[in-house]
Amino acid sequence: MTATDANTIAAPAPFTVLNVVLDSGERLPCLVESATWLPVRVATRWAVRYRRYRVQSSTLANNLRVLARVYRWARENAGYDLDNNLTQGHSLRNREIESLVSTLRATADGHALDTGAFDQHLAVIEDFLKWSLDSENRGGRSVLALEQLTAEHGRIEQLFRSLRVGARPSARIEPLEDTDIETIRHAIGPRRDSGGCLSFPDVFSSHGRLRNWLMFEVALELGIRRGELLKLRLDSLPRAADDGIRILRRPDDPHDSRAREPAVKTAERVIPASRELLRTVQVYLTSPPPLGRVSGKSPYLFVTRSGSPVSIDTADDIIVAIGRLSRVTPLSWHRLRHTWAERMAELFADQPNGMDRLVYLGGWTNPLSARRYIQRSLAKQAKEALRGYHRKLYEEAANA
Repeated sequence: MTATDANTIAAPAPFTVLNVVLDSGERLPCLVESATWLPVRVATRWAVRYRRYRVQSSTLANNLRVLARVYRWARENAGYDLDNNLTQGHSLRNREIESLVSTLRATADGHALDTGAFDQHLAVIEDFLKWSLDSENRGGRSVLALEQLTAEHGRIEQLFRSLRVGARPSARIEPLEDTDIETIRHAIGPRRDSGGCLSFPDVFSSHGRLRNWLMFEVALELGIRRGELLKLRLDSLPRAADDGIRILRRPDDPHDSRAREPAVKTAERVIPASRELLRTVQVYLTSPPPLGRVSGKSPYLFVTRSGSPVSIDTADDIIVAIGRLSRVTPLSWHRLRHTWAERMAELFADQPNGMDRLVYLGGWTNPLSARRYIQRSLAKQAKEALRGYHRKLYEEAANA
């Protein structure tokens, strides 16, 4: 490695994303100069006045990291300050956009960017550049008439459409089999000893045994996402004769002390829970620590030994540990959701309003997201029906 290469690798990034927590509890990511901590002007306007109302704060932070690469390209490759260029009424020309896109194809460690992530990055940049064409949005000079502004929108849109590579369909996440679920439950679930008392294997620390098993059972039974699991609060639980667990959107909750706030990205809904699951939740809430939940410090259901809500990283560590202990791998919270969705699809596939039921319980805002599960179930049923036809056909031929 040459001295130049070493200096390039060691050089700090000129732009950084900072997460600011406002007095309201809202988490607002900001793109700043690493040396001065001053916000970049146009990207800050885009984030504060436009983008923050359309995406979760975690998504906005990722969007700003993409724009950080745009600002860096402008400074190091194009030789100008992007904010000055945009506010003076200039837009990026085709060759400049092609040069910018070529720098996005590799990640920081030099590997090629995944095609899906690459197209997503292009979508963010296209949105930013089209928004910044209008001086009413970004400030500065206005040099484009209405007809020119429309034409520039069309030019950028057409160019980015030609630059997208088209993401390959993602590999299907295999649902858990019944034997997999039993293996996991045997590895981490409670056991009844000779005296009739329940006890947990000591694979986790004492404060995490009941909690980790319950998190697995809740995710498997309700089919909720990781963020929804971590956003469950005590007031999400059913009262009296009600058996529904409420999945609510609570962005920027001032009671959420986590640095990275989990997000409920699906629609709000109420999901019925089994009596067995609700009894287990009650045991978790009423048992004294360390087995039970530490009370009085957080409104969230799943907490650490200190009473703070379980973080995203801790939740990921938990599900990976469950997979390692049970030897059911790869295991993720998303795989539990796929397992639930495939089973619900088999249940609803032959019902007239089965798709609507699956969409509601899964919280999908786009019905197309649930259609693939119904289609897989229908394909499975079609294969079984065809095999039955084949068996009957050859039985008739044999009898003849």
